[in-house]
Amino acid sequence: MILRKRFAVLSVVLILGLLLSSCSFTTQPAVPTIDAIALQATVDAAVAQAVLATALNQTSTAAVLPTSTFTATLEPIATETATATATPQPTATIQYIVVTNTFIPPTNTYIPPTQKPSATATPAWYSCVVFNISPSTGTKMKANADFDAVWKVRNNGTKAWEPGYVDLKYLSGTKMQTVADVFDVNSSVAQGGEITLTVDMRAPSSAGKYAASFVLVMEGTTMCTLPVNIEVTP
Repeated sequence: MILRKRFAVLSVVLILGLLLSSCSFTTQPAVPTIDAIALQATVDAAVAQAVLATALNQTSTAAVLPTSTFTATLEPIATETATATATPQPTATIQYIVVTNTFIPPTNTYIPPTQKPSATATPAWYSCVVFNISPSTGTKMKANADFDAVWKVRNNGTKAWEPGYVDLKYLSGTKMQTVADVFDVNSSVAQGGEITLTVDMRAPSSAGKYAASFVLVMEGTTMCTLPVNIEVTP
């Protein structure tokens, strides 16, 4: 606004200058001496008049024109609020497992041995058992004394003994028999029957303990053993 006022004042001054110069060229009088102080006063008066005229012009214009009041209406702007839905994350649960070493004392529990079933012997065709011996084991006698070895035997086989098929044989030990080493059994013995066998013997001449063994044999099969045990005293 101040620049426009200055521009208007300068324009008025220039116009006045041109008018004055035109007048001097037409009359061509004697050129007077221009008083600098008077010229400055004239210019200042012209500028003040121009400024006053401009101010009055603007005031009248402002009075005529209606006052325009601008009211800015602010419209609400819809704001989209983004609601972030947080997806729940699984929570890691730390479990502590406590291992407890519990001492369990050993229990001495007696476990009886398992009894194995006893095998049932299959009855043999030819078998025997000695149930009486004379002299008894450890009988004492004098040196060179005569005595009879007597065995009572039972047939516990499944077949009877036929005469002439059973033999009494010397097997081992001190030979104390006086007749022979093999004897024929000439008697039949039924199943479960009993028989008495006798062998003539003589005690050794030296003191000590002596033993001998005889067996009953049926067609090459040993049915049982017949022992003799004595002690010779001096």
